[in-house]
Amino acid sequence: MANDWNEVRYDLDKPGNFSAIYNSPWYTDTVYDKFSDAEYERRHTLARQIMERDGLDALILTGSPNIYSVGRFVTWATGLLDDRAMCQYVVLPRNGEPTLIYAHAGCHIEAVRQMVGIKDVRDSERGQYGKVIADRLEELGLQTGCIGITAADRNGVEYMGLMCFRELEKRLPGATFEFLPDLLHDLAAIKSDEEIAAAAKAGELAVAAIKAIIAAARPGALEYQLAAAGTYAILNGGGRAPLMMVGSTSMHDPRLVFANPFPSHRVLKEGDIIINEIIATYKGYGAKFAHPISVGPPTEAYRTFYEKVVLGGFRALHDRLQPGRTLSDVQQAGQHFRKHGAQSRPGMVDGMDMVTSLPRIRVNKISAGQGEEVIHPGGVYAIAITPIDAQGIYGMVMGRSYAITADGKHDLTPFPVDEIAVAS
Repeated sequence: MANDWNEVRYDLDKPGNFSAIYNSPWYTDTVYDKFSDAEYERRHTLARQIMERDGLDALILTGSPNIYSVGRFVTWATGLLDDRAMCQYVVLPRNGEPTLIYAHAGCHIEAVRQMVGIKDVRDSERGQYGKVIADRLEELGLQTGCIGITAADRNGVEYMGLMCFRELEKRLPGATFEFLPDLLHDLAAIKSDEEIAAAAKAGELAVAAIKAIIAAARPGALEYQLAAAGTYAILNGGGRAPLMMVGSTSMHDPRLVFANPFPSHRVLKEGDIIINEIIATYKGYGAKFAHPISVGPPTEAYRTFYEKVVLGGFRALHDRLQPGRTLSDVQQAGQHFRKHGAQSRPGMVDGMDMVTSLPRIRVNKISAGQGEEVIHPGGVYAIAITPIDAQGIYGMVMGRSYAITADGKHDLTPFPVDEIAVAS
């Protein structure tokens, strides 16, 4: 039962009064950088057009805080940025107002009402998401409707909590449920100007992170301290850091081909190389970045490997990543590594809907949705290569993100590419 603050304001210590609160003055002086109402209306209209086309009466939009989701459809539809539930949910009907079901009540839900771009925000009633969703669908008269459920995680794919779905089946036996693994990508792959601007801000934060890592990289520092410095730079700029991978090894006795997903307590020394990969997000939209850093001057072997193998392969991909080119055209640039006596991890280029997504260009495979065989303006792509020496002993990660324009591409992560960055 929702509680109007005007009615319970003098008895907030009574059980139940503080939960499901609404209409309070709390947090009304907060300031959030939000997408415009027109942008949310554009997104909801696109989703409703697909509902009309496919005979769906409503969508249950899902999102989770993991790095392959970063809120996904819930963030896309409302602007919610929150990590306190396994999965979040929005009901978006073909006809009617969208509803966010939020994990926490009390003060938390009042703050969320200021953050998001929709008006109907409801308490989950202590995690009873299925009940609250069913209540809303019944309000809309959709208890026998065709309901689409979107993917909460692109790896898997997972859609929603088991107990939530069981409750929906129990409460709405006449409803039909359809699982939609790729809907978010279909809606977010080609971006509006506001979305491109958010991705560009994320790119700025990713560059700020690498500069902070370079500044913190000195003999005696620990790997996790570098990750902390990069994360702080992103958070201090108003963004989020769902991916902050930092690893290090000696250039004289290398034992690393890729960034460490779990930055360790390893102590940096003169002559080390730092391998990293970063994703920063802003308002839910991400940019990917990576650049090798040496502690002191790079060795001749590393410098040569970077210039001939890493940089050469990067530039070959960069030159082909253009509007109107096919993904196969871009893929052919990956032959550079073998031609120069090296190899690489399979991945070379990823699309970005909000975070990493289709299309994916691998050395020997291309994964893409319908109509994505050609690079279109409005898409965001990340070059993310990991060249590795022929023996599989050492490697480097190099990554940049780009927004495709009508006549080329815009660098979302501007940072010098000609040399390994040197931390003095």
